[in-house]
Amino acid sequence: MWNLKRLDLTEMPVPVTSSITSVKISSASQADILALERHQSTSTGTGRVHLSIHTNRTGSLRKDKMYAVWVAALLLLTAVRLTSGAKETVVVVYAQLGQPAQFLTDPSQLKDGFYRRWYFAEKFSGPYEEMFFRHSLGQSQITPSWKDWIQVSDDDSLTLKNVNDSNFAYFKYELKEKQDKSIDSVYKLHKVTLTPNPSSAVLYGQSLTLTCDVQTSQVSTTITWIRPKTADEARKTRGSGGKILPIEKVSWRDEGVWTCSVHYDRRTSNATTTVRVVDLSPAPSEPVYTSASTAPLGLPCSLVSPVEWKEVRSKGLQGGNWSYVPASDPRAGPRVLATLSLEPTLQWTIPAGSKMDGSALQKAPQGNNLSLSKKEVTAQDRGTYTCALSFGKGVHLMRAIKVEVLQVLVLPNSKMFEGQRVNLTCTLGPGGGDLGDLEVKWVPPKAASLPSLGPPPHPASLSIPKASVGHSGTWKCELWRKDTRLTYASLPLKIERVPVDVWLWVGIASTGLIIILLIFIGRSLVKRFRQRRPPRRKTRFCCCNNPKPQKGFYRT
Repeated sequence: MWNLKRLDLTEMPVPVTSSITSVKISSASQADILALERHQSTSTGTGRVHLSIHTNRTGSLRKDKMYAVWVAALLLLTAVRLTSGAKETVVVVYAQLGQPAQFLTDPSQLKDGFYRRWYFAEKFSGPYEEMFFRHSLGQSQITPSWKDWIQVSDDDSLTLKNVNDSNFAYFKYELKEKQDKSIDSVYKLHKVTLTPNPSSAVLYGQSLTLTCDVQTSQVSTTITWIRPKTADEARKTRGSGGKILPIEKVSWRDEGVWTCSVHYDRRTSNATTTVRVVDLSPAPSEPVYTSASTAPLGLPCSLVSPVEWKEVRSKGLQGGNWSYVPASDPRAGPRVLATLSLEPTLQWTIPAGSKMDGSALQKAPQGNNLSLSKKEVTAQDRGTYTCALSFGKGVHLMRAIKVEVLQVLVLPNSKMFEGQRVNLTCTLGPGGGDLGDLEVKWVPPKAASLPSLGPPPHPASLSIPKASVGHSGTWKCELWRKDTRLTYASLPLKIERVPVDVWLWVGIASTGLIIILLIFIGRSLVKRFRQRRPPRRKTRFCCCNNPKPQKGFYRT
């Protein structure tokens, strides 16, 4: 008789592709057979493993210590192999809460006639909820409850649009040809969390710590950090491989999106966070070019991050101001253009007569626009403008902006007449600096003709040898840097005809009057002379009806 004694390893996940069928143990005195029977559950993809020991003896198992050691070792080895095999079938995917997650498939497995499905379950053992169905002929359907949450590509890769807390579970992809043939792939979504400390905005000069927490899985992971493009190069050489990244003495360069990149199993998943810094935006690297023709003058200044003033004031804001140092007298002390008032509402207090406008502070959505504008621009506005904020503990934020005013100067600067030589000069003045890499483009009036002008770029000084009335109109000088027009200045030019001497006109008019008067007098004298001469009798001749010729002359 053969007796059977069975040991069960229940609820043990077994790989779908497991090929373990039986193991045999034999000895010199007796042969025992150890069989592993696997029963796969078609609904969950797992099964129950039964470990049976068969012997040819009718009594209980031999109480031999060596025999017990062999059985215990075999049981332990089998359990370890089954457990490790189950982990190898689960594909690990990492994602951040609120970000998309992608589950990639193997397109080489797709064949005609296959049914493809995606399932979701909170546990490996199920139950599994169907999310998506597709047939190779083109029919596809997304379960209504998942319609707004997933997207499936042509190769069946699944994308979760916005990961929430309940999505950190199991996803199964089923590729089935017939009822008894299927290829299953199980995915486990793990969480990556990137946390800044402090979580609020950081004042310039303070420190910040970023922590990247990666949920443990059966795959090994490595971490690298990706900084904003504006980050200081020196920061890129420190703390590139650990889960904690310290950032000391933050500035506007550290503002932006920081990324924790998790590398695992030849894949990469990113977790991001936005660092907000209470600091002024960098000042323009080049001067602000303006002119009277392009007024108003804009003086840019703002906080680098969209931080509400309530949070800015919590950092110890004490005040702020705009000041100006003229280029014509750089030794003179700065002149205050506006003062930041904190109460009752945040606004710029501007002295009367300065013609400055600080309304941008109230118009900005976050209230972080500290810019000023000047309605009218003159050559005296050339100089350096400084925007400043003061905080407690000696923290001062300042940005200096250089302003250049473009002008068109004309010589002679009095009235200009036809035939004169007229000189036009495009300058940053008065006493403006060198144009450097800037280019000048002259735009004459439409009716003006100046063949010597040629194509741009043009010289800063332009000469009209013989001005005419046709050169009258608005002359425009444009200032360019490569393909960008920085500003322009206009000058209305009026060329008049050469004036004739007034006394010459008086002489000509007088001469004409005298000639006319002489003619009149002469005619009057001739007429009077004729009137004074005695009248002559008229000779009367006889007129006959039938005159007869007479010889000689005779009186009647």
